[in-house]
Amino acid sequence: MIIKPTLISTAILSSLLVIPYSVQAEEQATVEAEIEKLTVTGILPDRLESVAGSFDIIDKEYLDSRRPVSINEQLRTLPGVMVVPDGSMSFDLNIGIRGQNPRRSAKAMVMEDGMPLQLAPYTDPVNHYATPSTSVSRVEVVKGAGQILYGPQTLGGAVNFVTKATPRSGEVEGSVTSSFGNQDFRGLHGNVGFGNETGGFIFDFSQSKGDGIFDDSEYDVKDYRFKGEFNITDHQTLGLKIVHTQDRRNQTENYLTQDEYARDPYSHPTVALDKWEQDRDVVQLTHKFEVNENFSLNSHAYYTDTFRNGLRGSNSGREVDGEWESRLRNCDAVGDVNDDGRVTTSDISNTDINLCGGRHAPRQYYTSGAESRADFSHNLFDVENDAIIGIRYHQEQAHREQVYAVNTAQRLNYELALLEGEEREGTRLNAYALSYYAQNTTHIDNWSITAGFRVEDVRTSDSDDFSSNRVSDSYTEFLPSLGFAWNGITNTTIFAGVHQGISPSRADRELDASGARAVPEESTLFELGMRSSYYKGVTMSAALFHNDIENTIVDNGATFDNSGKSEQQGIELSSRINFGEMYNWNNNIYLSGSYTNLWTAEYTKASDPSNNGNRMQYAPEYLMNLDLGYEHVSGFDARIGVQHVSNQFADDENTRIESGNGIEGIIPSYTIWNATINYYIPNTGVTLFTSVENLFDKEYLVSRNEGKLAGRERLFFGGITFNF
Repeated sequence: MIIKPTLISTAILSSLLVIPYSVQAEEQATVEAEIEKLTVTGILPDRLESVAGSFDIIDKEYLDSRRPVSINEQLRTLPGVMVVPDGSMSFDLNIGIRGQNPRRSAKAMVMEDGMPLQLAPYTDPVNHYATPSTSVSRVEVVKGAGQILYGPQTLGGAVNFVTKATPRSGEVEGSVTSSFGNQDFRGLHGNVGFGNETGGFIFDFSQSKGDGIFDDSEYDVKDYRFKGEFNITDHQTLGLKIVHTQDRRNQTENYLTQDEYARDPYSHPTVALDKWEQDRDVVQLTHKFEVNENFSLNSHAYYTDTFRNGLRGSNSGREVDGEWESRLRNCDAVGDVNDDGRVTTSDISNTDINLCGGRHAPRQYYTSGAESRADFSHNLFDVENDAIIGIRYHQEQAHREQVYAVNTAQRLNYELALLEGEEREGTRLNAYALSYYAQNTTHIDNWSITAGFRVEDVRTSDSDDFSSNRVSDSYTEFLPSLGFAWNGITNTTIFAGVHQGISPSRADRELDASGARAVPEESTLFELGMRSSYYKGVTMSAALFHNDIENTIVDNGATFDNSGKSEQQGIELSSRINFGEMYNWNNNIYLSGSYTNLWTAEYTKASDPSNNGNRMQYAPEYLMNLDLGYEHVSGFDARIGVQHVSNQFADDENTRIESGNGIEGIIPSYTIWNATINYYIPNTGVTLFTSVENLFDKEYLVSRNEGKLAGRERLFFGGITFNF
């Protein structure tokens, strides 16, 4: 089946799901229902005390006070969440939850307003896009049994970025923020909107530009947004969101050798050649129908069109006369000057590097889908219940190509390289999936008992552009969940839960005739925890977790393979103490922190028995974040924070001796300090702010994927916000 995703077909499917029942129920509805803002699309229920699992919320106050410049600063304070800061501003999302490999967030369910953000969630679930911090009003992270409502990735957790709401005040509202700092950092954000009881709209723009990790590796990312909503009746609201993103960077995914890093971790030999471009267009249609105070029907249809091309001027390092150097790609114009049989960076000498070619990787992705979900309360057996029933249809199509440019003209024009270049490759990926889910929470006295399930019915096909090689696959996964929450202590919830999850099998990078894909990962996650605000001025949470995984999928370069059974278990702790609230001060001093101890993250029955007992890739044993802050009633606040990440392994073999190309070896632990100051000028709508990341300018290693990559140098920036 060749899938041709179109916005029209998606909208039609959404209409089929929504309209017939909406019309019938509208005629029956007798209770006036207040229409809420549709543009705030969260994944957590209103009754948080009954959630039978762990979750975290980053709210607007947190975002305003911390001024996060990237996804790393947003999420690093959350327990159990590991973010690898791959690149200066973490535009390429690398989120790992509870020991799952964070590489491109392929094993976490990442969403924006409930819509998948991965390029192709079922066949190529990588993510090269992060919702701009300035466009976000709330971030939700669900790690317990409740995540089965969202898929397909349900191994460790789900992350949802909730964007700013459409105004409904009857007045024009908006804000403008301008910031600047060292490393040529420039940030600009603005939004303006209007709305009333009938509907509203908001336009939003953000831009982030500056220097990347490597010297002269510039980036410029622009994000344009429109959101609107309209009350078509007293009970129904239609919404529309349109997003266009333009991402341009001098960036490579090939990093430094051991010797190059030792000379200068912030200098890359082919930064003048390396390019990254991505254009992303999104349309999301939403429909909310409040039948009455006990029943609502929420539906949305979505369509994404993403093109990306990465140009690499270098490849993994080679040893030349006892020194490890990056190998140049297709640089015959320079030639093998040192006559060692390879063209490497030492061959450039005084020759113009712009004579070289490179490797293009143009890829086109289309995804579309429609989902309809009913939320209702009922009193079966005279017991209070809250239920959710939903269905989603999703389809995706990807065309992944690769070609080597052999001269400057082809390097500058990937379309020319596709016509005249060397070693062209191409693979087409197709998938369609039908997902069903249901969940019921029964409330008995202080108890809430939640049972649910998700079914993933998936069909995929991969085909090679230049051969008859073709692979088809289909599978159906039934994923049950069960959780308990007890609220017998004031402002306290004790919870326990278990659920099964999956991570879909991924398409190999190189398709041959040898066989099918790896099979999906399957997990069983157990959880026991508590959250409480029992003591005045103190909030706290804790969770013990254990995850058993079958068919663990690992990246072996050309293929994704099942590497055997693994398990992860540990504890998460987080707390905040507001001393001002505790002692009735006018001003506030607070201490907040989170701690994760992932004491087990290992193979228990590896496909290679020599890896049994080895630690998983990029799964640090300890994560710690701590903040000390002060808030004054005059509008001044300040905080200083510290982040600690313990040692990590970069391969399943747990190689400790660093390889010359920098790919293998330990990633040492690191501790990074940061600080923020804000001053909200009274009665003006103006806020002045300044922030610093990596306060003491520490040099530290964050990744060995295709070489050594350093973390960001000290970034100091300041700015002004005007709200109106």
